Amino acid sequence: MEQVGHPRRSPFVRVDFYTLSDGYGFCVEGDLRAHFRIEDFVRENAADPLPICGELVEAEIVERGDGRYRAVSLRRLTRPQRLWGRVKSFDGNKGWGFITSGGETYYLHRSDLIAPFFPVVGLEVTFFPGEKNGRSRACYVTPTGRVDRT
Repeated sequence: MEQVGHPRRSPFVRVDFYTLSDGYGFCVEGDLRAHFRIEDFVRENAADPLPICGELVEAEIVERGDGRYRAVSLRRLTRPQRLWGRVKSFDGNKGWGFITSGGETYYLHRSDLIAPFFPVVGLEVTFFPGEKNGRSRACYVTPTGRVDRT
């Protein structure tokens, strides 16, 4: 699609939504909402995760000409840190639960599971902390294989 407006660099764009399976997401700046594709996200280190919900990034915002916006050249402002935690609860029917790490509780949604596994209570996992709708969220969750049922 042809870009219409002039791009503008914005240092305070927040990743609002990202879908691993479809490879696209949205970022917000005030009342502006812009679409991005995974190809638009620049990772400085290949070991770093893809966009994290709630993460601040720098991006060029381009008006598409139809009243909508597109974000391109998204770059992280800080390097994300992987955390270790344990599954506190998970409802397989609803597809969500919670992880605890360092005294904090993180919301866990099945869409954030990287490997095909079922999060059982006590399972040790690694994840990247994010935020969605004002609550802490576990993103890119992977199991370590250890279970503590105490």
